[in-house]
Amino acid sequence: MSQKELTVESRSGSGKVAARQLRRAGKLPAVIYGHGETPVQLTVDAKAFSDLIAHSGTHVLLNLKGAANESAVIKKIERHPVKGIPATIDFQRVSLNERIHAKVAIILENEPLDVKTGDGLLVQSLHEIDIEALPAEMPEHITVDISHLVLDGPAVHIGEITVPAGITVLTPGDEAIAAVNKPKKVDIDAPLDEADAAIEAEGLAKAEEAAAENTVATEEVVAEPVAEVEISPEAAALESKGE
Repeated sequence: MSQKELTVESRSGSGKVAARQLRRAGKLPAVIYGHGETPVQLTVDAKAFSDLIAHSGTHVLLNLKGAANESAVIKKIERHPVKGIPATIDFQRVSLNERIHAKVAIILENEPLDVKTGDGLLVQSLHEIDIEALPAEMPEHITVDISHLVLDGPAVHIGEITVPAGITVLTPGDEAIAAVNKPKKVDIDAPLDEADAAIEAEGLAKAEEAAAENTVATEEVVAEPVAEVEISPEAAALESKGE
């Protein structure tokens, strides 16, 4: 796991109004907790945090500077339901001498021959793996070689992969990761069943009716209300105290 520095500031205000004001100012509300210590409310520069996760990902060991001078990992990121950008951040304190648990991505490498030729379709059924390691030894992802997979052959399972020293795999060994299956063929000349035929006939009738009236059908788009961003129980406890 790579180590990066991130500057944080203390935060006194709480509640939705205070959080909105922070975001308008280019900052994000955050909280750090863990190790039996009192949770502390923080703020983080929104651009600095977005740049950090864009270049280093979310599996990164942080050296927090400023209002909190300690090591931490990103425990949770709540995102805006429409824009998809970070809205609130949970940091978890870590000790460099204590093992931590995390889910990291599974990256497949070496495309199987049957997939290259187009005879087979690669199906990945597991995209993350649960592991435990010291913070400095936590990888950003686990790479799995799939060059040996063949069409309609056995899948590669968690128990078959090799991980770096110092890492304990917590995902059950019988979990399948990927396999090569036969692609499904669609017969475009196959006759329509009764349901498909009825749908096609109805659509054709509506099209003819619209053409006769020289009108264009439009679909009304109703704007849904923006969903509220959920926060962790630890952050919620702090928010309720501040209100």
